[in-house]
Amino acid sequence: MKPIAPLVIVFCLFVLGLTGCQSPSPDHRADVIVYGATPGGITAAIAARREGASVILLEPTRHVGGMSTSGLNRDEAEHMSRDETFGGLANVFFDEAAKRSGANLRRKPRVWQSHVAEQVFEQMLEEAGVDVHFDQSVESVVKRAAAITRLTTSRGKVYAGGVFIDASYEGDLLARAGVRYVTGRESRDAFDESLAGIVYTDDPIGVSPLDRDGELLFGVMPGDPPAAGSASAHPTPYNIRLNLTTHKENFVPIRKPKRYDASQYELLARCIEKGLFETVGKIIGRYGMPGGKVECNNRQVSIVSMSIPGAQTPWAEASYEERERIHQQYRDYTHGLLWFLKTDPRVPQAMRDDMARYGFCKDEWIDNGHWPWQLYVREARRMRGSYLMTQRDITTARLKDDAIHLGSHFIDSHQATRYATKDGEFINEGRLWQRGEIYQFPYRAITPRAKECTNLLVPVCVSATHVAFCSVRVEASWMMLGEAAGIAAAMAKQDGVAVQAIDVNELQARVVAAGIPIAMPEEKN
Repeated sequence: MKPIAPLVIVFCLFVLGLTGCQSPSPDHRADVIVYGATPGGITAAIAARREGASVILLEPTRHVGGMSTSGLNRDEAEHMSRDETFGGLANVFFDEAAKRSGANLRRKPRVWQSHVAEQVFEQMLEEAGVDVHFDQSVESVVKRAAAITRLTTSRGKVYAGGVFIDASYEGDLLARAGVRYVTGRESRDAFDESLAGIVYTDDPIGVSPLDRDGELLFGVMPGDPPAAGSASAHPTPYNIRLNLTTHKENFVPIRKPKRYDASQYELLARCIEKGLFETVGKIIGRYGMPGGKVECNNRQVSIVSMSIPGAQTPWAEASYEERERIHQQYRDYTHGLLWFLKTDPRVPQAMRDDMARYGFCKDEWIDNGHWPWQLYVREARRMRGSYLMTQRDITTARLKDDAIHLGSHFIDSHQATRYATKDGEFINEGRLWQRGEIYQFPYRAITPRAKECTNLLVPVCVSATHVAFCSVRVEASWMMLGEAAGIAAAMAKQDGVAVQAIDVNELQARVVAAGIPIAMPEEKN
């Protein structure tokens, strides 16, 4: 048998490339592939389906809902202009989840229970006819020119689509598609943002951050405090956003963790002994919920709370296995914090008694030891897309011709880092809290640059600086951006054009028809 001539091989490969006949052939195909069943991913999938597109929604875990079913149980309208800026599927979900949870829909914010929220999302997806595939983490992407043709998951499944939407918190699909992105925080000078970079909102704390051997205590990062305004690799911090209960019929006792390490709470113990904390509520944010539960969160103004300074930094670029390890680190720390506050003799008796009232919720996350499925990833990758939103876009230059959403949340970042000072104290860094203005969010900020990708939309890891992202990064905004992305994806597929080339006026008309406001309130007449 004669060997195949090299030129024949080259020609065959060329033809395969032109026809897109890459191997292996896809296991599944749809007009629109949405990656990440976060609230923004769910609204994107439903919206695309309503526009007539076939849709597959891929979710890396076994559950839908992202943080809205993992302990973040409010629409956060207490920090937003709800009546002027909320609408569409977001309002449908918020109302239904709150109503089924027994909450007052007129309350600001609307609140719900995590397991109820999951049921609502599942019903919404089923009624829309969205095909959901679980346990599917994106592993690799194939592109032809600047268009994604298919993605392969870590389970070896291949998905082909016309338009793709990355609705994950991490931006894993956009990264694998070769779309430009950044992590961390820009310097103050990079885009002339007064709130950017290293920021020392709070004074140093007069508590030693060193142990008896002169080593840094847990939670204190190495190195000197960086210069104010300089860039930082460390994004807004993460934490477990946990639900607890005092109702005995739904009560699972908080027992000593298997990996309990009391030294992790030495800095907190010293702060308590110095009189800086007098109640548990000054350490852990506790928000009331239906069903006799509380939603526990990192307390933004707390000196020490539920975050681990610096532990959030590797998450965005970490492997899936490494993320599991980081997630477990947060779970161990959070469990240990609850045990410490409940039992440690350095904690005043009144605080211990207060903490002892609480237990895990028997009816939440029953397949995960009553712990949320998701780590609260506030900020990971941020796309550098067709338009970059900066501080000015959400404070002064707030009008956009291609508006698809009205944002209004405060500029909100928790303490990101903690350093020892030369005076034997420690200082926290990174906190931002500035009242928000209503601003128009441009369609261009969810589209990559056309030269990088022509059939991808990114409604969660949007194109924004850290400061701008601190306003955008709430589920209500992500849900409305996701709905707009779903409509845009269906339009691009139906018209056979790049996502950057759709008729934006038509998109805006459909977004408004879906109930999402885009006109600035003062312009309504």
